[in-house]
Amino acid sequence: MKLFIPEPIPPKILKPSLLTTFDIEIDILLWAKLARDTFNVSGKGLAVAVLDTGLRISHECFNGRVVASRNFTDHDNGEPNIVTDYNGHGTNVAGLIAAGTNDERRGIAPAANIVPLKVLPAASLEPIVSALTWVFENYTEFNITAVNMSLGVPGINLKEDIQARENYPDIHNAIKRLNEKNIAVVIAAGNDYFKFQEEGMSIPAIFREAVSVGAVYDSSVGERQYNGGAIASDTRADQITPFTQRLSKETSPDCYTDVFSAGASATSAGASSDTATSIQDGTSQAAPTVAGVILLLQEHFLRLTGKLPEVSLLQDVLRSTSKWLADDDSASDNVRNTGRNYPRINAYESLTALDKYIKLNS
Repeated sequence: MKLFIPEPIPPKILKPSLLTTFDIEIDILLWAKLARDTFNVSGKGLAVAVLDTGLRISHECFNGRVVASRNFTDHDNGEPNIVTDYNGHGTNVAGLIAAGTNDERRGIAPAANIVPLKVLPAASLEPIVSALTWVFENYTEFNITAVNMSLGVPGINLKEDIQARENYPDIHNAIKRLNEKNIAVVIAAGNDYFKFQEEGMSIPAIFREAVSVGAVYDSSVGERQYNGGAIASDTRADQITPFTQRLSKETSPDCYTDVFSAGASATSAGASSDTATSIQDGTSQAAPTVAGVILLLQEHFLRLTGKLPEVSLLQDVLRSTSKWLADDDSASDNVRNTGRNYPRINAYESLTALDKYIKLNS
């Protein structure tokens, strides 16, 4: 088994002079800046574990906020303290969560600490299980409150998690026990919708204890063609991407896709230099924006109550304050529409709702 990274197109490395405004568009679409400013949240004091291809730790976007790291792959002879990102995916993902620069690469939670755990490339789920076990054993020391997993098993499109729990008990149990500690595990839904043309999600996104995430466009970016065959001949803000796997609550009451978020095209940190920028598309990019919003929610809840919120509460708040998008034939793409509605998050509305919940229950 070879794990895939949900990345339909190769990353594009840009020079600083060629920066686009897509990450600013993410902030606008999700009302993230308004959320940060109104509730005075930035992720400060909290940490996110990023299970991915590693990280360019010295990048200016992270500015000394990498508080721990660990390599669970055979790269660099398996040296546990070397998490060099040879792919660029992990650096892009981490930047979408917590890049601290005040430009197009800015993350949703720009003051959060980062714990890069290198688990890709991998031939099995073992490195990921080991990394999740490490998080469970070390979350208190580094104040890890969220985990981002922009990865999955290829060729899988499940509508419920019974089979997944039976066939992949180790990773399911690892996610479940983090959930029980109120640590949110955010996972990309998968990029194989063109292949299956029906509702479903990949593993491990299908597990009901995970916060699963699909992708939408944050703005009009023209035509987009993806590895695997998905094509959007035209794009607009809040259009569901043709590659994103998706699963509605109507189809699967227990294991539906929790939320959708901006995942194409996402500007973030690049791994080629300490100032590099990259643009990538995928549910890989949508998941970290949700992880960033969760950090903001956790910070506010922790400040007012002294404890972390249950993951189920965060899931409910994110969905109940979302904008609901119709998956219909109004999209200019080459995939079959499900006719279902899916929720796209709004950071400001979620924080507003959480704040009301806290005060009503104080």
